[in-house]
Amino acid sequence: MRKQKSCKPLLYLLLTGWCLLFLRCESTEKSMVRAVYLAQTGQGYQAGLLYQAPQAAADAAEASAALQFVQAEGQTMEQALAGAEQALPQTASYRLCDYLLLSKAEEPLLTEYEQLVLRRGCGRTAARLLCAEGEIDRLAARAALPDALMAQIKAAAPTAPRLYQHTEPGLLPVLGWNAEEVTIQEGGVLHTVAANIPLSPEQAEVYRLLAGQGGTRQLWLEGERIGIRRCIVSVTLQKGQVLVRLDCQRAAHSPLPTQAQQQQLAAQCTALLQGCWQQGVDVLHLQARAALRSGSGASFDPTKNACPQWRTDVHFMLY
Repeated sequence: MRKQKSCKPLLYLLLTGWCLLFLRCESTEKSMVRAVYLAQTGQGYQAGLLYQAPQAAADAAEASAALQFVQAEGQTMEQALAGAEQALPQTASYRLCDYLLLSKAEEPLLTEYEQLVLRRGCGRTAARLLCAEGEIDRLAARAALPDALMAQIKAAAPTAPRLYQHTEPGLLPVLGWNAEEVTIQEGGVLHTVAANIPLSPEQAEVYRLLAGQGGTRQLWLEGERIGIRRCIVSVTLQKGQVLVRLDCQRAAHSPLPTQAQQQQLAAQCTALLQGCWQQGVDVLHLQARAALRSGSGASFDPTKNACPQWRTDVHFMLY
């Protein structure tokens, strides 16, 4: 008993020393990178880091310290990122790096960055993907823009795909900025392995509806704004024909759509499904559905088969 009592002060002292060492090494001496920007140039790569200064002890995701931006270029992606890291006031920490901004969401760029993350740890494979439109020189020159950019990134991120999903179709939000402000652009970019497809605001909302993404979708139907809070998408496969049914629940205070408005929404869904199929994008995963049903999805391959005949029906719940 006496030996155990004599050891307690020493254990408390060791624990206190370890906590102080952890706080010193992991918080106050690190530049906390919150987002990575990547672009390809004629000479190589351009990289930017949105970070919080170390004197702010930014060791929490909701830290309120002012953000700053540094950038660099290099012949390789790794050289560009290393150059940006050298411009930081302290050693870079990617523990809170949850976002990747891209001037163009090109598949080779995403594959190369994912491999670099796995090898060097300069980011996270779970980072959200967003497109960025703006001169990055302004982010370093205007003190208020980095904080405004982070605010809009957080607002747009819930519907953005993650880096490890880049081989699957995903709708990327688009952020834009000028010398004064940062905004979330209307519409989005549908990223696929083969190409990037710009979508209008209406097409982007319809895609999110069909993909089952959360949140309230706002659509203009017959000149009236209709909010859809929830949607169940059912698919029935027949020979050369696809039957799609949408059972929608309108948002609070949104009017109950008329028959004409439901038909317009059905037509918009059909047009988007056909357009994406012709671009090689299987929005509703018909190939996987057919494989589960019959053991083979060869007849529903958008890269090989002609566009099937679509029929879309839209129904709204009364409650």
